Formats: sequence, C-alpha cells, structure tokens
Amino acid sequence: MINSIGFLNVTKRKRLYSVILVASILTILFIWSELRGRMYDLHYIPKASEMTFEFKTPTQVPFAKMKVTDFSVGEDQREAGISLLNADINMMDIRITSSKPEYEKGEVERVKIGHDIFGEFIPDDSGRRILTWKDDMYYEVIYYPKLTPKEVSKTQLIQMAESFQ
Repeated sequence: MINSIGFLNVTKRKRLYSVILVASILTILFIWSELRGRMYDLHYIPKASEMTFEFKTPTQVPFAKMKVTDFSVGEDQREAGISLLNADINMMDIRITSSKPEYEKGEVERVKIGHDIFGEFIPDDSGRRILTWKDDMYYEVIYYPKLTPKEVSKTQLIQMAESFQ
C-alpha cells in the first residue's frame, strides 16, 4: 500500500538494509578512488658518470614497486631516456630532451604542473597517455596501458611530474 506521503509501505528492516547497501557502495567507491590516486616512491638517482648533463628525475610513480629497467643518454649528450616497469608489467617511459616533442594533431589539453609550469596532456596518442612540459629541458612522461589508457589518470601523471627533482 501507499502511505500518506506517497511512498510504498516499507518496513524498518528494508530501510535499514537499503541504508547499509548505499553506505557500502559509497565506501567502496571512495576507497577505490583513493587507491587509484595513490602514488608510490621511486628510489632512483642516476650515477654521476651516466649524467652528462643536468636533468630531473621523478621521485613518485603511480604503481608500486616500479624499477628503472633502462637508462640511456643520447649521443648528442642533450637527450636521456628512462624506462620504468613493475612486476605487473605496468610500463612508463620518461624522455628528457632539449627539443620540443612533436605529436600528431589530436586532443591536447593544457594542464598546470605545480605553481608556475604549464604542460600538455594527451589522453590517447595511439593508445598511450602522455604528459609533456618544459622546465629547463623538455620532459615527457609516456604511459603504456595494459588495457585502457585510463588506468593512469591525468592527475597521477601531473603528480608524477610535480615530483621531478
């Protein structure tokens, strides 16, 4: 039956179950969003003999237990590359160069990195997610997704960029 304010007659037990269900769903969504945005420390400092010019490296990454699998300096001594990988095969590349990276025309979003640096975020460049900016050099962080580019959020890439020292 419908009660005086227009709702179906619902028992207190059904109301309690509904409240518990809604609270559980909201809790799960909150925990998921917090864990998705979590950043992990990266303990990597290139050896002085490897650094032929000065550049910054990240101190935070979006995946646990990421390790540097490759570090290279270009022959012209003004270009470097760092490849990151973890046990779950989450892959990222970092490129540091003196010339601006070029990409095919597509969706590019201007983003703020820290207090005074602006960069470009490319949500899908042939399946990759890219954040690029200029500090003293041009920096690129490239994420290679396992399933979809959205596995790493734009916010996580910006947080990673802000951690460069």
